Amino acid sequence: MHPSTEKTLQTIRMLAAETIEKAKSGHPGLPLGAAPMAYALFHDLMKMDPAHPDWPDRDRFVLSAGHGSSLLYVMLHLYGFGVTTADLQKFRQLGSRTPGHPEVGCLPGVETTTGPLGAGFSNAVGMALAERRVRTLFGPGICDHRTFVLASDGDLMEGITQEAASFAGHQKLDRLVVFYDSNRISIEGSTDIAFTEDTAGRFTALGWACEEVEAENPAIIKLAYENLLKNGKGKPKLLICHTKIGRGAGKKEGTAECHGSPLGKDVIEQMRIAYAYGEAFSVAPEVVAHIESTMAARAAAYAAWNGRLEAFAAASPEKFAQYNLMSGKVPGMPEYPIWAVGASESTRKSSGRILQTIAKADPRLFGGSADLAPSNNTWIDVSIATSAERPEGRNIHFGIREHGMGGIVNGMALHGQVLPYGATFLVFSDYMRGAVRLSALMKLPVIWIFTHDSIHVGEDGPTHQPVEHADALRLIPGLSVIRPADGNECVAAYQYARTNCGPTAILLTRQNLPQLAGSIREPEHLTGYVVAPASDAKVQLLASGSEVHVAIEAAKLCAARGVAVEVVSVPMLSLTDPGTLPGLVKNSPAKRKIALEAGTCRLFAGFGVPERIGLSTFGESAPEGDVVKHFGLNPDQVAERILSTME
Repeated sequence: MHPSTEKTLQTIRMLAAETIEKAKSGHPGLPLGAAPMAYALFHDLMKMDPAHPDWPDRDRFVLSAGHGSSLLYVMLHLYGFGVTTADLQKFRQLGSRTPGHPEVGCLPGVETTTGPLGAGFSNAVGMALAERRVRTLFGPGICDHRTFVLASDGDLMEGITQEAASFAGHQKLDRLVVFYDSNRISIEGSTDIAFTEDTAGRFTALGWACEEVEAENPAIIKLAYENLLKNGKGKPKLLICHTKIGRGAGKKEGTAECHGSPLGKDVIEQMRIAYAYGEAFSVAPEVVAHIESTMAARAAAYAAWNGRLEAFAAASPEKFAQYNLMSGKVPGMPEYPIWAVGASESTRKSSGRILQTIAKADPRLFGGSADLAPSNNTWIDVSIATSAERPEGRNIHFGIREHGMGGIVNGMALHGQVLPYGATFLVFSDYMRGAVRLSALMKLPVIWIFTHDSIHVGEDGPTHQPVEHADALRLIPGLSVIRPADGNECVAAYQYARTNCGPTAILLTRQNLPQLAGSIREPEHLTGYVVAPASDAKVQLLASGSEVHVAIEAAKLCAARGVAVEVVSVPMLSLTDPGTLPGLVKNSPAKRKIALEAGTCRLFAGFGVPERIGLSTFGESAPEGDVVKHFGLNPDQVAERILSTME
């Protein structure tokens, strides 16, 4: 090993260990063991320019093993991404730029938020998929980068990784490269207690190219990587790197003791002596010079790309305009469909019609369903399915992999230049809740399309009938949950989603609904508006989705018996941004405020709506009308419940 390489590895290990020691919290084992892998990637293999950290054609690095965050922060510190010594010293402290697990947006060079194991792996698959689409549209001179992943034993145990890896193998995402830190240690001890599979055999069966290497020397790692590129053409790639957790940490090396706890001052001092390392958080001049020697080539790579982009703009102005369109602001207004009042259509079908208009106007739109496109109405008619053979396609067959789909869609959004969506039945949002939560945490502009949104599913029964799901999704901070009542409100939902700076979940019906008189198409009204006014209202009835027309019919029945009922449609019930709803409730003259939904309907209470008509149990298997009647949710029953409790 070259002396400068060895000294740099020692510096990486010391900085990572000291960062954790100062915080009195963290995971030193992976950073020490995986330091040669990180060096090989940052020093030799990845195309990047720290002066332009947002370069669209940079290689992406995903630390799926997010507990090893100190390693990532140290690499960004050493390789010029503006991470200071003070940042390292504030690791895991309130308000710092170096949180306990990497969070996108905190630092340049952090490509995604990781920590939940497998999440980063699936994000990387989405990044590679988005890269392929952009490369197909504009050519390798404009887009030709790889997505690198550093994954752990825990990542490979997670089910989401299996789903995403299977998808990547099927799609032949050959610019996806995973470095697997196989240190065979987890919190409870040796992975032999729970994880004894043939990993290379599994990934080979999934369509990946695999190599194994003893990962102590970056030069050996680089050779193994080059061999993988040579022999793994047309396949995603897994480099199994055998490492020792806590390398150099004295008696803690190779043990679970160094996985998730600081090494302690004694071990740190032993390492300092062994490495002839100077003051805490110092970087020797020879290490600075060694890293600096790579910077001219990085700057040249960026300049060459920028030159190609300028030449592309001159030679193909229309294509360049499309490139800018996909990279910048939201394209112009689609020609949304119009519905006649009283027309009958499920909101999933209305959503499908709207998607077609968006697809024609917005080349960024790119997504699919977890094997439910005909039911979710999410197929883009003007395009085909994406594949290795037809990478220009805009429809994605995710297969029955909801959690994997969620992580992949998040990765597509993180890559940029696409507007991704993923779809399934609402009840199966449970399978992908972790990914949906991360989309909100990262403020990603993704669209989640969830159909079959209530007990109206009918005969399929309680396993397929969402009850608590709308409220459960509304509880995720930053997730905009919209439940439209008709086609117009669907238009408002998609207008909102296309410009939203975070994720949007759109909940849609299986059953037909009437097109309402007076429903809105403007997103500013999504947090609530009066859809059916009433003079001198005694009751204010608030509803969303399929219950809005029920509320309107019930209000007519109440009016016929002398009780005026005002109906408010609340497509988007938001705990963090309630918008117009509090004012509507407060300023209504009605003394009684009642919420109506074919679900748990619990969250309206936080806005001064104390009464609810909804469900407290799971659904039942029966024809739709019988189920609705059983739970007292048809207009006659709702009206009778209101009237029978009037003073």
